[in-house]
Amino acid sequence: MNKKMLFVFFGLLFATGFRPLYCSGLPKPVGWIADYAGVIDASSYQQMNAVIQELEQKTGAEIAVVSINNTGNDSIENFSVKLFKEWGIGKKGKDNGILLVSSIEDRKVKIEVGYGLEGILSDGLCGEILDKYVVPNFKNSEYGKGMTAGVFAIASVIAKDAGVALTGVPVETKQGKRGNAPGIIFQLLFFIIMAYVFIRHPFLFLLLLGMSGGSRGSGGGFSGGFGGFGGGSSGGGGASRGW
Repeated sequence: MNKKMLFVFFGLLFATGFRPLYCSGLPKPVGWIADYAGVIDASSYQQMNAVIQELEQKTGAEIAVVSINNTGNDSIENFSVKLFKEWGIGKKGKDNGILLVSSIEDRKVKIEVGYGLEGILSDGLCGEILDKYVVPNFKNSEYGKGMTAGVFAIASVIAKDAGVALTGVPVETKQGKRGNAPGIIFQLLFFIIMAYVFIRHPFLFLLLLGMSGGSRGSGGGFSGGFGGFGGGSSGGGGASRGW
């Protein structure tokens, strides 16, 4: 393969609307947090995971936190409804699930609320949580910190309504300055590797291209306590914001 064919390769990717690391074909969840965009620092991940797990154990409510690079041609609102349904966040029959999904390249974030929690997490309150805790941090590229603050606020509302106390609540930290650098670095490495495979092994390249949407999703590893979501559903309640 020569440079001309390499140029054609990248031209075709962008001409056909290919967006690297797009999250189509998401695998089934294996944890509460799925950092597909690679923007959540380890400390924030651990804090969120501890609070989400404690909340589920004490109230049965389930919170899923997802970061993605983009939603393609879909809106964050439609994407969150589809993902919520596909994963079945919350207990079946109780519909007590919450999805906090952030689309980094699109600069959009959404809190999707299960039917069973709409009474205590109204659209207005969800918007207030995003405005006060999430968006200000996102504007500074402190994605992990913003998601952690949002999860804490959401969990506090649910815990208060259930009459329980959460001991593993996250605390404010100075971390999060790293922004989306890990995601950018990963994308550069992705292009380099894919270009090499395309030149040396074209057939393998086609196979990898088809798998790229669902190849990520470990989110840096998921810890114990997660046994799968319970089959809850939502109808679009909650709020979304840009930053």
